[in-house]
Amino acid sequence: MDKNEALKILEDSKPSCAIRMMIDSCLGEDKGNDVWNRAAVILSEITNRYPPFSKEEYVHTKGIFNASALYLSLKEATPDKALEIIEEGMASYAKETAKTYQRMVKMPFGKTIFLKGFAKGARTMFGESAGFRQKFHHADGDSLRFDVLACPYVRYTTELGCPEIAHIFCKNDIYAYAYLKGIVFERTQTLGTGGTKCDFYLYKTK
Repeated sequence: MDKNEALKILEDSKPSCAIRMMIDSCLGEDKGNDVWNRAAVILSEITNRYPPFSKEEYVHTKGIFNASALYLSLKEATPDKALEIIEEGMASYAKETAKTYQRMVKMPFGKTIFLKGFAKGARTMFGESAGFRQKFHHADGDSLRFDVLACPYVRYTTELGCPEIAHIFCKNDIYAYAYLKGIVFERTQTLGTGGTKCDFYLYKTK
């Protein structure tokens, strides 16, 4: 992958564009352009370090690599503000996408549909073919409990030298699932914040 290909990937990524908006807001458009272009160089270098990923794993590594490249570029430009900017940019996107789930659970049978869909998606999206290791405890239309025991977000941010951004991906789950009407989202620990697992528990309220 060359720089131009990496630029196209960043430009086509809604989460990356949300981060770009935050960069421009904090640093100005001219410096934002410099950070963006440097991130494309870093992204091309990161991508070329790894063999091609499976389709399931690429869903995750694409976002990990984009965010890591932007963060590493920000660290070069403004080390004191880099973490704050990347966190706020990622949060803005997560909060926006959460609105889809919020609308879903308000529909008739929406909470049941959401929990069943989440369980089905979690088995594949967070499965071994996607770079995770997990253990399911229970899943039906009323509740869902499973643990993530190995996570590519932790693995790759660590390998890329920026483990300090892993927790941001964990926090995005809170924005996505913690404010759904009629559904409780509980998690006491995550791998990205130093825990031994990510213990997901979602259930309908009575």
